[in-house]
Amino acid sequence: MADFNNAVMTNGGAALLAATTAGTAKIKFTKLVTGSGTYSDSEKTRASLQARSTLKAQKQEIPFSKIEMATDTCVKLTALVSNAELSAGYYVNEIGIYAVDELHPAAAPVLYSIAIANVADYLPPYNGLTPSTITQEYFATVDNALEVTIQTKTGAVALAEDLEATNEELARAMSDNDRLYDGRDLTTVFALEIAKYSDAWAWIKARIKAHNFTGIHVADYIPITVKMQVAGIDTYYRTTDQQLSHHIDFISKDCFNQTVKWNEANNNNGNAANSSPYMISNLHTFLTTTLYGYLPAAVKAVISNKRALMEYRYSASGALTDGTGWGWQDLSPLWVPLEYEIFGSTIWGTKGWSQGQGVQYPIFANSFLNRIKGAGNGGGRCNWWTASVRSGNSTNCVHVSTHGHSGGWDASSELCVPVCFRIDEA
Repeated sequence: MADFNNAVMTNGGAALLAATTAGTAKIKFTKLVTGSGTYSDSEKTRASLQARSTLKAQKQEIPFSKIEMATDTCVKLTALVSNAELSAGYYVNEIGIYAVDELHPAAAPVLYSIAIANVADYLPPYNGLTPSTITQEYFATVDNALEVTIQTKTGAVALAEDLEATNEELARAMSDNDRLYDGRDLTTVFALEIAKYSDAWAWIKARIKAHNFTGIHVADYIPITVKMQVAGIDTYYRTTDQQLSHHIDFISKDCFNQTVKWNEANNNNGNAANSSPYMISNLHTFLTTTLYGYLPAAVKAVISNKRALMEYRYSASGALTDGTGWGWQDLSPLWVPLEYEIFGSTIWGTKGWSQGQGVQYPIFANSFLNRIKGAGNGGGRCNWWTASVRSGNSTNCVHVSTHGHSGGWDASSELCVPVCFRIDEA
């Protein structure tokens, strides 16, 4: 059984780590290398190993199969070393890991860390029958797991202990394809990772800033008083007049347990101050003042404004029954979706103007599972408001019925609303 000295971070690795800590670089571990080089006692000193930029006699390079946090400042990298392509055997006397600066693709890979064997395993040449393998684990020091990624490529071997997780992911994908996936509580799935942050919302914000959506899926949720489901991941990335960054939009599984009028007056028009009916509505005011006030401080600390292309419907000469244009509007931190974002088509809104730049959120696609919402967490079916107004009259606004279809209702009626917000990387 092999026995290695403690791994030593090279000078090149230390420089890359320092740049990552300073925010000017991002570590990506690319491969594990093995070799047969032998080292004298003087060559095994820390100073000598720190100065190395390559192995003495490299024999193989292997893509990583797995990366995981071992401690707050240490990652465990795993690779499966095989003799399937070896024509001559060798003693695995030295191993190392290479890394690159992901923010600067032209930068050369560096030998990040190296370890020398006290007792080496012998890897024989391939006998043409059964390959010999060594599961090689390597521990590397880092400062922040969110600034570390791993490069994998075709040929990386799946480890046996990963097969169960792979099967679970396949089952989730099949369930989603069958429109049966009801989401997982992310605070449970990522409990160990979240423990490194002040709360789950600080964690998801950090994930978005790192562009790391691994293991997060549409319909997964973080609970507050209702289940805040992932409605879409980067659904509007690089869109709008102010180019949106990476983001996740959340929409609650059920509605808030209080009803609200779309407008105090039975009117679905804008006004002279703002031609967008939604922007001057009682619904918008309720969301941005009353409902916003109920949010936990941890949520308020990370959510951002949603910007959308909204229908205009206003004339000084009298009430209009259809939209006449559109314009970019800042919807504020809380909002409700457009009819198009729910159904993927304009049903009762003004054709063209009411769609704006809307796209159907994945959570609503091809199923009524998440279109039908309860009045309060786990409550009975309810009618709920959208941000769209109905075409063909001046009094109705678009809602989602208890049955899940789109319909029109008097603006002065009281219906439920879901909790909706965006978290972006800014």
